[in-house]
Amino acid sequence: MLAMRDGKRAQGMMRFFKTGPGEYGHDDHFLGIPNPGVRTLVKLSWKDVSLDEAAELATNKWHEIRLCGLLIMVEHMLRALKRRDYAHADSICERYLSLHPYINNWDLVDLSAIKIVGEWELLHPDNDLMDRWAELPDDCLWQRRIAMVACWRTLRQGDHETVCSRAALMMDSRHDLLHKAAGWMLRELWKHGGEERVEMFLEANVCRMPSVMLSYTCEKMSPQQKEYWRELRKSPAGK
Repeated sequence: MLAMRDGKRAQGMMRFFKTGPGEYGHDDHFLGIPNPGVRTLVKLSWKDVSLDEAAELATNKWHEIRLCGLLIMVEHMLRALKRRDYAHADSICERYLSLHPYINNWDLVDLSAIKIVGEWELLHPDNDLMDRWAELPDDCLWQRRIAMVACWRTLRQGDHETVCSRAALMMDSRHDLLHKAAGWMLRELWKHGGEERVEMFLEANVCRMPSVMLSYTCEKMSPQQKEYWRELRKSPAGK
């Protein structure tokens, strides 16, 4: 991966992933390798990389190497689930969660948490760890986003309440990355049989939803529906 370094592309990625002082990706380091290149490496190598080695990659200073390690962990998780080796799946998720200080940008979260933490939550529906992560303070941005996007797996299995309860916790955050994640999951709920539940959520919360969260939530709705919720949010009754 070091040999694939592209300095010009790396500069663009540093701007895209907000690595400047005070930004959410402050002081991250990029090689300039696009995601398809990382995925190709993962596809070719993951069977020869142990879980311990993948976890070591996930702590690397280079963003794309961390992504590579996390995606290899995803492959290990999927293989464990395919073999119904649920004890090993648990150990993979436990290891993944221990790495949260290094899962520190939205792409790293989104490309790994759904298939590791989301699958783990399906195996352990009574475990409330992610509910507790969703309630963490704003300084724990990436842990909260992990908890939010992990809902994608449970909502696909008919769990409408977890998405809504965690999304409600994100509304008062100062981070638009949490607003976007919550809106994304509510949009997924709408797409997969939860239209009525999303409407109930909006009726109760549209008055205080950040605009970007509402926009993400309504993305797949009809133009008339989008306009209805936008106007309700702006109206005196909505406020």
